[in-house]
Amino acid sequence: MTIAPLAPPCGPQNTRAQGQPEDSRYVESIMEHVFISELLQHRWFIDQDRVEVIRPEVDADGFDLVLEANKHVRHVQLKSRVRHGQARSTRINARLREHPDPCVVWVFWRVDPATCRVSVEYKYSPWQRWPPLEPGEPTFVLKWADFLPDYVDIEGLVSLLF
Repeated sequence: MTIAPLAPPCGPQNTRAQGQPEDSRYVESIMEHVFISELLQHRWFIDQDRVEVIRPEVDADGFDLVLEANKHVRHVQLKSRVRHGQARSTRINARLREHPDPCVVWVFWRVDPATCRVSVEYKYSPWQRWPPLEPGEPTFVLKWADFLPDYVDIEGLVSLLF
């Protein structure tokens, strides 16, 4: 008797690992924690410095995090998408523009089928690349071209942020 090999726990049969929108807010929270963990580890162990992470109590001003390092303050809107996702644009709260040195970090993730661990890459959009805001519009759309052309790892992203 032969026994069929077990499918990897996060293989094609696992819809959560494939990025199915079962609970997008939950997944966004996971990706925010992955981003913060990578950022803190890089700053502490590699740059041998700190970064202050501040989260707003209310999500009303267009940013998810305020990051401060090297006397540089960044208001960051985080977006996330499974790496093979088709979206090439994302909607941003216009109030983000009201803060000093705002940016958008788009987290692209995938799950390793064998280990069920997430790996991420980032796309970065500084405010200088954003399209003009239409008067009276509460949001604006960032397209693929509004982000820097290459994906970056956490080392590259840290250098862009600070």
